[in-house]
Amino acid sequence: ENHTSIQLQEEQTEKLELTYLDITEHMIKAEVTLQTILESLKKTLPAIQSIIDIQCILGTNNKYMIKEMSIVDTETWATQHWIFKNLNLKQDNKIRKTNKWLERNHQLSIDYDDIEYEQLGRILNSLKFDCIYTKSEQKKQLLIEYIPHVVLINIEDMGCPRLDQICNDEASPCCIFQKDLNSKHCTFYKVFAIRKLFVNNS
Repeated sequence: ENHTSIQLQEEQTEKLELTYLDITEHMIKAEVTLQTILESLKKTLPAIQSIIDIQCILGTNNKYMIKEMSIVDTETWATQHWIFKNLNLKQDNKIRKTNKWLERNHQLSIDYDDIEYEQLGRILNSLKFDCIYTKSEQKKQLLIEYIPHVVLINIEDMGCPRLDQICNDEASPCCIFQKDLNSKHCTFYKVFAIRKLFVNNS
């Protein structure tokens, strides 16, 4: 009788162990399936995209530094604008002449500023975009130095017209620094003009 009882207990224990193994196996399969679904969703979900435009000045060692930067989300009107301080800029005669030309052309004085240049990297890395469009290979390469993990696309490679051909909407906004000047030189104005082109061609 004791032998029969022990045998029954062993059989029940074995069944419980098998049930536990079955449950564990199903859970592992479910986890793998869920992971596969999540990875598939990541591939099919649209990338979060934005448009950036920058204006630069010439710094030491003939390296360009960002003076003005604007960004706009391609799906919404969410936007931001910065003008950077370049207080430590050492200008020889060549750099001074180049920056004077840039100032006349872009109508943004080198003395205008609202944020420390050291914050540039932090700002760019805080942007939660998978893909960023900009116009010109030079601007793309400059941005890559700060955000190499982000997909950066030069819209000139996509057949984008010249800026003077798309910056023709007098109603588009510009930054406060250039409101009384030619707003078409403003990066804030230009990202909205490029975004409008995106919307009209999507």
